[in-house]
Amino acid sequence: MGEELVAAFAAELGDASRAALSAVPDAGARLAELAVQLREALLAERPSDQAARINAMIRRYGAQPYLVEDVGQPFHLHFHGSGGTQVEALGGEFATALALIVDGYGPGRFGQCQAHQCEAVYIDLTRNGSRRYCGAACTARAKTAAYRTRRQS
Repeated sequence: MGEELVAAFAAELGDASRAALSAVPDAGARLAELAVQLREALLAERPSDQAARINAMIRRYGAQPYLVEDVGQPFHLHFHGSGGTQVEALGGEFATALALIVDGYGPGRFGQCQAHQCEAVYIDLTRNGSRRYCGAACTARAKTAAYRTRRQS
């Protein structure tokens, strides 16, 4: 499980970040712990609990803002954690991203996918807050199942 989690995260990162993550000896276990913390924050029932969990993550991972100019992009903010490894950097970045989403969209923009047997969580950035599925595949499966159910009736 740990190696799969590291591989999944690493696949989404640039070369330098991928190498830094691969160099962390217990990255899989630490990423799994980070994933649990993120899920608990996303699915907290009360906004005050959600805020407390996100704030605790920001403190834990030492999120600090700084400006970055990537190739072909203007300066923009990053919030990597200050814990020294790529896991802490990701933890700080993710925790701050959740805080910014709560600030900009409100605390009710997170949920668990409503597709049958899917346990993924999602962040709803739609205008009307109507998202119910984690992605296009679950949306398509749910719509297909609903269509087949209607056809059988």
